[in-house]
Amino acid sequence: MSRTTTCRTARPLVGALSVIAATAWSAASYAQAPAPPAPETAAPPAPPAASEPAPPPPPVVQPAPPPPPPPMTTRAEPEPTAVASSDLDVEARRWAIGYSGLSQVPVGLETNINSPTPNLIDTTVPAIGVRYWATPTVGIDFAVGFALSGGQKDSGGAVSDKDKVYGLLVQAGVPLALATSQHVSFQLIPYTAVAHGATSRPGDPFFGTTPADLSGTRIEAGARSGFEVFWGFIGLPQLALSATVGFRYEYRKYSSSVGGIVSTDTSHAFSTTVQNNPWDIFTGNVAARYYF
Repeated sequence: MSRTTTCRTARPLVGALSVIAATAWSAASYAQAPAPPAPETAAPPAPPAASEPAPPPPPVVQPAPPPPPPPMTTRAEPEPTAVASSDLDVEARRWAIGYSGLSQVPVGLETNINSPTPNLIDTTVPAIGVRYWATPTVGIDFAVGFALSGGQKDSGGAVSDKDKVYGLLVQAGVPLALATSQHVSFQLIPYTAVAHGATSRPGDPFFGTTPADLSGTRIEAGARSGFEVFWGFIGLPQLALSATVGFRYEYRKYSSSVGGIVSTDTSHAFSTTVQNNPWDIFTGNVAARYYF
């Protein structure tokens, strides 16, 4: 019984071993056989052929460049000159001194036995003055003049003294510079002047005359206008010449005292400063000054 069971058990085991051996043999044979060739794969598509490049555009013909400009020569430009200031520069020159014109000074009233009309005696006195500019437009004038004359005369050995005559003049004014350019100033000058003169004459018994004392007074007030021209155009801005005309009020008194008897001749006048003769402007209306 046990033998039959053992035979029945060995048969399946042998069959299984046979199957395993066959399988191992097949696997070994398959490993020794060359591998089948790999299936052919489709070649990758070739890249598209490059398109023909477009022809380059024709070169742009550039116009010929213009010829270079001629070389520029540079020259130094002169520096702008400053506008010259007026010659009437009160910051540099406030004071002036000079000739202020001629004036007539009454001396007295002369009586003459040969003429019923008394003679009016005058003397001419030059004035020297100073001018001070307080501001560029307002100044002060002051002038003084005097004259003194005398001497002797000899007539056939008879020596006698000449009459001594003197005159004194004082002037004052306020020049106003109304308009001023580089070399010229237009001015208005209110002014006043006082003058006095005197002389004494000895008596002459031969002619029957008695000693006489003569005197005279003049008072003047008015205004003059004109131009003061500076000589800066020739390099002398310190030198100035002025000429003026205007109007005035004048008072004159001539006196004589003979033997205690006083005679007078008084006149009042309102007139222009240039009277009968045009050249009178050069006597009382022209002045020359030097500024410093």
